[in-house]
Amino acid sequence: MRITGVAGLFVLCVVSLAACARGDAETDKVAAQVAYESGAYPQTSAARYARKALDAVHGTSPSFAVVEMRDTPSDDPDAATVHLVFRVHHDGTQDELFPQKPVTACYDVGYNFRGLAAQPSRRDCPAGAAPVNPPPIPLREVPDGFDPALRSVIAGLPAAVTENDVLAALARSMPGPPSVNPDKQTPPPPPVQDVALRGTDVGVAYRAGDPSTYGTDCLLGSRVRGTTLVWRPEWDRVQSGAVPCTAETALGSPR
Repeated sequence: MRITGVAGLFVLCVVSLAACARGDAETDKVAAQVAYESGAYPQTSAARYARKALDAVHGTSPSFAVVEMRDTPSDDPDAATVHLVFRVHHDGTQDELFPQKPVTACYDVGYNFRGLAAQPSRRDCPAGAAPVNPPPIPLREVPDGFDPALRSVIAGLPAAVTENDVLAALARSMPGPPSVNPDKQTPPPPPVQDVALRGTDVGVAYRAGDPSTYGTDCLLGSRVRGTTLVWRPEWDRVQSGAVPCTAETALGSPR
């Protein structure tokens, strides 16, 4: 199992817990790294936090598993409202001077709408617990195929156009709903469409994503003074709000 490095890892496991539950420095480290990465972006359910935890482990490995997940709603905004149990296995080492025995350790981890809410703490592993495998989190983005389609639609509009004309042309020619991976429970929602006119100029925006979870993916297109342009503004400028993903933005400066 390979886990991406994270600077300044947390010191885990209260002494009293360490004394009564199995684990070692290596399992503590893995639990801390996975908890940190899975809690970096807020999620909306235990299943989604579990999926993020599994995605933090690069490649399929029997050394890490989520063996319990449950939602625990609370009126306290600071409370952990999602509960996961990590199971981490360490094969040990054959060092002649300081050999380490194999160990399998379990950890309670808490999250809420802000992200990681309770650092991993050692616990006894649940008896007979099997690994959970929640579905992938639907990817919310403006698909690549929207760029050429939007350029073609805008370039083909008549010189004098109404908003209804633009909406009808988009409905006819833009790609349909994204295909669904059979492993996903629900298809990702389509990008949000926005249209604005200023005289004979036309602006169109497509926006997808969740700013609090994944960030916003944005595609803009315009016909200004007869010139058609389709572009994706810089990602960090969209996230900061410096470039709103709107049709009015498309009618303004393209860069």
